[in-house]
Amino acid sequence: MTDEFPAEAVEAAAAILQALALPLRLRIVVDVIDREASADELAERMGANYRTLAQHLRHLRIVGVLQRRRHGNRVVYRAAPFVVGLVREAVAAARTTADPPQGTSARPRH
Repeated sequence: MTDEFPAEAVEAAAAILQALALPLRLRIVVDVIDREASADELAERMGANYRTLAQHLRHLRIVGVLQRRRHGNRVVYRAAPFVVGLVREAVAAARTTADPPQGTSARPRH
């Protein structure tokens, strides 16, 4: 590796990108970019089983993508500041390069 991209940093980046590769995890992060949410709120909004969602939250927190804090008697989550731009750029890139859904005439914007 180079000084700009040390092996340890590349490994950590791979873990972050891998964590975001699952659509449910990415949806969770997108949901908490501009607001905090509890696991219960996220489970309801994602239409996910609480236990499944809690496992995803734990993984996202371990790799540093989510932050949590206690708010009264509950724990709320939010996106880590570094990941906000990354996610926004990835979603914007996907919107401009993704094939339009079948039955639509939408074309990628360049």
